[in-house]
Amino acid sequence: MFKGFGRSKKKPMLEDNQLTTGIVQHPVTLRWQTWISFTGHDIQCITAHNKREDANRVAKQIADAWSQGKYKTGEEVTAFIQSLPTDAVIDPLPQNIVMQLSQKALSAKK
Repeated sequence: MFKGFGRSKKKPMLEDNQLTTGIVQHPVTLRWQTWISFTGHDIQCITAHNKREDANRVAKQIADAWSQGKYKTGEEVTAFIQSLPTDAVIDPLPQNIVMQLSQKALSAKK
């Protein structure tokens, strides 16, 4: 899991301006999905990869971009996310996995 810092207009449960990102393997497709969270409760998968190392690379790219403050507006963040490479359609995760990721995101603020 990677942490990045920048700006977010959502009321954070994490530290101010913090984004948490990581990867998780989908239990059915077995693809590695990158996810982000601005609050710890808003887990969003944004890319899907056949190879774990590709997912790790994208998660690190997200954290690096956020920590460098490259994207200031919602439009810039959306364009950046849409520009990230992905191998497949993102499949929804089961609720129990989303809850585990939320706990990881919230514990990352320590």
